[in-house]
Amino acid sequence: MKKKVVLIVCIILLLALGVVGYLNVKNGKEESSSTSASNNLAADVTINLSDLTSLKTYTLEEYDTFLTDYNAKTLPSVYVTKFLFDGAGVYKTYDLDDFIEEGNDVEVKTYDGKVINITNAGNYEFTGELTGGMIAVNANDVKGNINIILNGVKLDTDSKKVPAIDVYNKDITSTDAKVTIIAKKDTKNYIEGGKLKKVSLIEKNELSTYTSKYSGDNKTNYNAYTNYYGVYTSEEVNKVLFAKITADSEDLQDGDPYYFYKAAGAISSDIDLYFEGEGYLEVTSKNKEGIETKGSLTFAGGTGDYVISSQDDCLNTTTKSSSGTNVHNTLTIDVNSLYAIVSLEADEGDAIDSNGELIINGGTVVAIAKPGQDAGIDSESGIYINGGTVLATGDMYEEVKSSSKQNFMVLSFGSSTSENDIVSLTDESSNAVFSYKTDRAYSNLVYSSNKLVNGTYNLFKNGTITGNNNYGFYTNATLTDGVQLGYRSNSIQGMDGGMPESFNGERTEMPSMSEGERPQMPSGDRPNMQGNMPNNMGGNTTATNKDFVINGISNLFSGVATYSE
Repeated sequence: MKKKVVLIVCIILLLALGVVGYLNVKNGKEESSSTSASNNLAADVTINLSDLTSLKTYTLEEYDTFLTDYNAKTLPSVYVTKFLFDGAGVYKTYDLDDFIEEGNDVEVKTYDGKVINITNAGNYEFTGELTGGMIAVNANDVKGNINIILNGVKLDTDSKKVPAIDVYNKDITSTDAKVTIIAKKDTKNYIEGGKLKKVSLIEKNELSTYTSKYSGDNKTNYNAYTNYYGVYTSEEVNKVLFAKITADSEDLQDGDPYYFYKAAGAISSDIDLYFEGEGYLEVTSKNKEGIETKGSLTFAGGTGDYVISSQDDCLNTTTKSSSGTNVHNTLTIDVNSLYAIVSLEADEGDAIDSNGELIINGGTVVAIAKPGQDAGIDSESGIYINGGTVLATGDMYEEVKSSSKQNFMVLSFGSSTSENDIVSLTDESSNAVFSYKTDRAYSNLVYSSNKLVNGTYNLFKNGTITGNNNYGFYTNATLTDGVQLGYRSNSIQGMDGGMPESFNGERTEMPSMSEGERPQMPSGDRPNMQGNMPNNMGGNTTATNKDFVINGISNLFSGVATYSE
């Protein structure tokens, strides 16, 4: 009898645990389910980048054979080509820059690196090293998960012409295929590449119909660079596997075509792209952006360590929303750490830029923009900081929404910081909350963390810092000495689209301007875009408020300078 009772109790307990587990999963309470799954994926195919001899390979001389196999749909799920296939023909590497630099008589060349092509759903694990190659994922007509598992990979295109990883699809709104790049636990992975150059999609037999679309210098250049246009026939245009882009007239430069396809970074995707895993991934851009998508970009799971360096935006969801279209362009970050740093040699670049919403949910996120007119974190539809530790610097400040779930502060300096300057925030017990040593000038700094609770803080410049230093950001820091800084205004007007007050208490009037034009401010003032605080009001170098009081989610301090009573 006792055994029966024990058995019944055990069954009841098991059923109860099963129900609780089911409810937890159903209610989203199962922790790191996606990450744990991604770390335990069994590879369907393992590719050693150091030795690709086991994969079927097509050279340029075998292009006709390749085309026959492609049309017959007899290609394996992974194969190698010595050219990049766009669906219509062998990809041509030249773009308008080639003509401008070398004249109009440019020999048409093909990309001759090793292209590892993936064409089906599945788990693809990569190991080893490859210089002079790339991974191309054809997501057209694919339904299911395509998981790119990086297990100690070094991949370098050895070219500024193509991304190291490119995911392409005709339809940027497609969600049939979910592509995830996974840095495997306890591995270090390095990806380095350039961008996919623009290719004209103006049909050979319809060139004359496009003449009216150009004017001025664009029309002159359009007529001059005839070799750049008419690459495809009308039939071939419909076969192109990459997402086609229509340029706005204001975006045209040097006679760019209205219709083209492109990638713009070391890792590029025409559709939504996901990153997971507990490993380390370093992405270096040789040309333009670090990681860019025409869909949404998601770093998920709360794990993984990422370092992104670029010649333009480090992270970018490029597609803008327009009325009546379903465009995915949200950028979501939940990591262990992510350092996004625009190269000082770049012409421009926001560190993290979303043409939709930017949502930071967890992890240490450091975002350093190029000095000039760029922001550490930038978004068309709103920035939300809900968790983690965030530090972002740049010369522009883009609005962080007051509906964020975690306190944040914005420091707008009266004059730009200089290379090697250290800025430290201390709490009421003189403990360093954060310290950051810059390698460049910047005017605005955004900081958020769960350490930033309501209370009074002090700010210092330079001094002696000890602690763990990652790309200038110190954790567990100890500060000694330092010059105390203050501020002149803590108005948060302008945070939600309103205009900030100038320091004499009057409203700073925004001049009228056409779209894309920067406003002209009175002499001595910096440009003030929506949500951006002026940085040099009157050129004052001292401030009289030394207590930085945090009170609620949004806290903005402008005119930060040396404190003086």
